[in-house]
Amino acid sequence: MIIWAWGIGTLVLATLLIVVGVKPLLRWIWRFCTKWVIGLVLLFLLNRYGQAYGWYVPVNPVTTGIAGILGIPGTIALVYLYDRSSY
Repeated sequence: MIIWAWGIGTLVLATLLIVVGVKPLLRWIWRFCTKWVIGLVLLFLLNRYGQAYGWYVPVNPVTTGIAGILGIPGTIALVYLYDRSSY
């Protein structure tokens, strides 16, 4: 089963490299990773200093991606969603 996943992943990556090119694909991957790290830092700061107000957002790839791509408004939306889900 795992060999099929590797094969499909390799095929998708090869297709992207042919269609898009190496340099734009690497630039896109770099931007995505940078935004993911920014989201990680935002969630870390929120969880560190928001505990006084009862704010906590779990740190996982989905919430980190949302916080990184949407920035501070996305992080505020996550706080609102997780605060509302505790009722």
